Amino acid sequence: MPLSEEAPQRWTAVDTGAPTSPPSEHAGPALRLLSRAGRLLSVQRGSLKPILRRVARLTTSELASFCLVELVLANGQSERVALAHHDPLAESQLRALLPHSPQDSSCSPMVDALHTGISQLLVDYPVEIRRRLPTLPEHLAQLDPLDPRSLMVVPLVGHRRVLGLMLLARNSSLPPFDATDLIVAEELARSMAVALDDSRLLREARRAERRARFLARSSRVLAGSLDYRATLDQVARLAVPAVADLCAVDMLEEDGSISRLAVAHRVPEKAALVWELAHRWPSHLTDLYGAGRVIQIGEPELRGEVQDTGLPRAARTPEHLHALRSLGLESYLVAPLRARGRTLGAITFAYTGSHRSYRRQDLRLAMELAARAALAVDNALLYSASQEAVKLRDEFLAVASHELKTPLTPLNLRLQSLRRELDRRGAPVDSARVQEHVAALQRQCKRLGTLVDSLLDVSRLEAGVLVLDLEFLDLVALARDVISRFAPQAARTGTPLTIEAGEPIVGHWDRVRLEQVVSSLLSNALKYSVGHPIHIRVERSPMGARLTVRDEGIGISPEHLPRIFERFERAVSSEHFGGLGLGLYLTRHLVEAFGGTIHATSEPGLGSTFQVDLPLASPAS
Repeated sequence: MPLSEEAPQRWTAVDTGAPTSPPSEHAGPALRLLSRAGRLLSVQRGSLKPILRRVARLTTSELASFCLVELVLANGQSERVALAHHDPLAESQLRALLPHSPQDSSCSPMVDALHTGISQLLVDYPVEIRRRLPTLPEHLAQLDPLDPRSLMVVPLVGHRRVLGLMLLARNSSLPPFDATDLIVAEELARSMAVALDDSRLLREARRAERRARFLARSSRVLAGSLDYRATLDQVARLAVPAVADLCAVDMLEEDGSISRLAVAHRVPEKAALVWELAHRWPSHLTDLYGAGRVIQIGEPELRGEVQDTGLPRAARTPEHLHALRSLGLESYLVAPLRARGRTLGAITFAYTGSHRSYRRQDLRLAMELAARAALAVDNALLYSASQEAVKLRDEFLAVASHELKTPLTPLNLRLQSLRRELDRRGAPVDSARVQEHVAALQRQCKRLGTLVDSLLDVSRLEAGVLVLDLEFLDLVALARDVISRFAPQAARTGTPLTIEAGEPIVGHWDRVRLEQVVSSLLSNALKYSVGHPIHIRVERSPMGARLTVRDEGIGISPEHLPRIFERFERAVSSEHFGGLGLGLYLTRHLVEAFGGTIHATSEPGLGSTFQVDLPLASPAS
């Protein structure tokens, strides 16, 4: 408990006017008590509570009838750590007394000593306390059966903070306390306070050493692998029990959901419960507490003490509440995994039965670990993305090489045939044959040009230099014109083309790019619905204009449908259907450049439908 601002910096005994016994009567027992207590308190081995109990026992042999020692905890509550009575029968009665609350606002020697840091001496306790307090608070009234005739309350004053208090009492079988007794008690209290401060510093040093060791080991683990899932699992296991009873790692998925990747618990059976909680009641970005909230706001969350009364606000169902309570949460800390300005997930540390709690200084360790873990995850994701990009590049180069080579072979054959036709001596040149060869050459050159244009368009999109040359166009007329160009190809494959369009729909678009959109959708439909009808419809829509291309071909499997608009993606094998896998990717970007949207629906074996919605006024590119 912090010292009151009015409290003096040097504490002295209260002058009660009581007679002081000759020093010789006190010197022997006092020196013996302080010497023996000093030897005990100077030994820092583990918990100090057993030593405080032995010191309390010493006071009953040299100074008092009974002794109580209470410490102020970090949460402000009082904990009784030692008691002793020279009468073993009365000690059980003393043990039944409840500790007082430091937040008690009533006037009493114990409350005054804690709030001011000044010792309280009541020579004739029954008379003096009744004079000061007509109605005794509960923590004093329960002392009456122990027959306290004289009382001293001495605060344990540490480094600018009251750490607790020591209550000493004498019954009617001993003379009352005097000022000399108070001096001895205060000297004993100072020794106890020094030991408590030293013990706290020692605990903090050991705790810091454990944290540093844990952070160093975690850093080695994080730097040792690009498999971030396995790495995070190892980090969670290292955290338990070094800095937590429970450690869990949650990651934000691309669809906005949150999945749990790692769990460790000092009780292995409880780890299964944590996994079950994540499976049945996964975290959401809308949660008021925990990993979901931390991922959403990107800031850590610290709960020094988890109150049972607060759990219902975090529970979604009565069953969920029961599961949360079965974890036995005492304190938790959640830190966000942030890298390059975005939150990838969160790591949760919790105490669940070890009677420990997290404090503000624990945030430093959690945030440092979270930063290193986030960097490791980000590096692993970048590495995975780069590997995937290399794989896509290699696949694309293989497909592009094949696609570019495909028109070159018939082009070369036609050129050879044309050369032979022209080299025939003594015979007239067959103009029909030459025109046939030229038409075939033009088709193959056009195919090569289309492939090269697609590659150039991808480069422009990646570089952000795709420019729209906007003019007022009639979408209905443009669609009819494009369909007429595809009519010969459709006739060769026996694929009926039908168009349903009404009045003109005029908008501000780029003619070349809009033709490219319609051509891409028609080309895609012709490729996958050979011999089956293709239906084109142009109509007005709430956005402005709508173009729908529906075929009755092979269709697209549900697992492939979400990615058909991505670069180099294809829903079928490139061995059976040619192309670079860029058509729908370019179409999507062109539609979006017009300020529109495109989406597809399909069912395997029943064909596919592509719907494009465009505003009548495209934004300038």
